[in-house]
Amino acid sequence: MELSIEVLKDRQFLHDFRCGVPAMDRFIQDGLYLSVLHHYCQAYIVKLGEEVIALFALSFDSLDLDEDDKNDLMTGISVADPPLLTENYKEIFLSKPHYPALEIAYLAVDERYSRQGWGRIIIEAIADKAQTQEMAGCQFLTVEALNVQGHNAVTFYSKCGFSPSEYPNPNKGTLRMFRTLYPEKGEE
Repeated sequence: MELSIEVLKDRQFLHDFRCGVPAMDRFIQDGLYLSVLHHYCQAYIVKLGEEVIALFALSFDSLDLDEDDKNDLMTGISVADPPLLTENYKEIFLSKPHYPALEIAYLAVDERYSRQGWGRIIIEAIADKAQTQEMAGCQFLTVEALNVQGHNAVTFYSKCGFSPSEYPNPNKGTLRMFRTLYPEKGEE
């Protein structure tokens, strides 16, 4: 069976969708479509054959990096082969106050398909699409990873190459994380 990604058009199936995290299920059933209608995000469904196995939503974002984050990135960039930044772009890159990003606003895998690798496959599909889109510059993926009792998405996103962009706050319930979109490609 083939995996396909489509823009969410029919909201009826949202009422029956369950990822197994009660807060996410309530939001998907009651608030996701309203977020789409009010231009907060664009939602997509992921199908395996004809069955919906996941959904996600994307929003434009920007990433603010502090000096430690920039230094960590430059360390990774300097050892990459080929280099991720050319010498003449490093200074420009480091002087930027914000970096264009695509936020994974929501990602949920149907509870019947959880822990089977579909989340990682979807993340990679989102990254591939962000790298090839031509509408705007985009250097990072971002996410507010849900970090509540009974569900720690931070571990999942860490395994998918994301790093925290803030210190964890136990009162917040999420952790802002980011991932570069170009870990293997050199800049011309």
